[in-house]
Amino acid sequence: MPRYASNVQIPNLGAAVALNGTEQIEVVQAGESKRATAQQIANLAPTVIGPTGPVGITGPTGPTGEIGPTGPTGFGVAGATGPSGPTGPTGVIGPTGATGAASTVAGPTGPNGPTGPTGSNGPTGATGVNGSPGAAGPTGPTGIGPTGAVGPTGVQGLAGPTGPTGATGAASTVAGPTGPTGPTGATGAASTVAGPTGPTGAAGTAGSNGPTGPTGATGPTGSIYPTGGSPDRIFYENQQTVTVNYTVTTSYNAMSAGPVSINSGVTVTVPSGSYWTIV
Repeated sequence: MPRYASNVQIPNLGAAVALNGTEQIEVVQAGESKRATAQQIANLAPTVIGPTGPVGITGPTGPTGEIGPTGPTGFGVAGATGPSGPTGPTGVIGPTGATGAASTVAGPTGPNGPTGPTGSNGPTGATGVNGSPGAAGPTGPTGIGPTGAVGPTGVQGLAGPTGPTGATGAASTVAGPTGPTGPTGATGAASTVAGPTGPTGAAGTAGSNGPTGPTGATGPTGSIYPTGGSPDRIFYENQQTVTVNYTVTTSYNAMSAGPVSINSGVTVTVPSGSYWTIV
């Protein structure tokens, strides 16, 4: 059998094996037989991407390190709590100061001291000058008696001078009472902001009608002759509404071109023996 068997049917050809892309194949292009390689034909096939493989198992998370212990917080000696003075009027809000720089050092948190029992409320006395802080005394037991009436507010005392800052005392495990409240500041300057406008009042009642004015003078008598375009004298013209009282002359008749209406409250009097004809 020859190497190129062009007259042999395809089913009778031997099977090709181990294709490497250099094999030549006859193709028809624009009505003419051409030769091409197996690789050129393979290049026309679309690239198929295979499926993504499964995700691998996530490894275990390592253990979390231990948190270090918190250091103790120091306590100073707290002064005694005095009675609260009266609240003064609210002053004008001053401008906001600049924000200070943030601290970069956090102080250690100390343990909370035990809470003592609550004593009974005594009457409110007059506010005196601020004394020096005393040592914290022991907290008395909680009373069971009824609460006494609130005493009158005492006169505001003068503010004492501020003493120098004392040295930090040893840490206390008992919280002392709160010191007295300082005097109320002076009244602030008057506000420059106008208050809101009040609501609009109700509408007043309508006034009574004024008196009717006097009747105007009677106009001149019109021509008794008919009118019309010169030299015609064909038309008699009259108004359509009677607005003032009128009496037809005795022993005379009157004639009007209708329709004619009479205003409310107006009277037309026709004497006996006289006639008013509306044509």
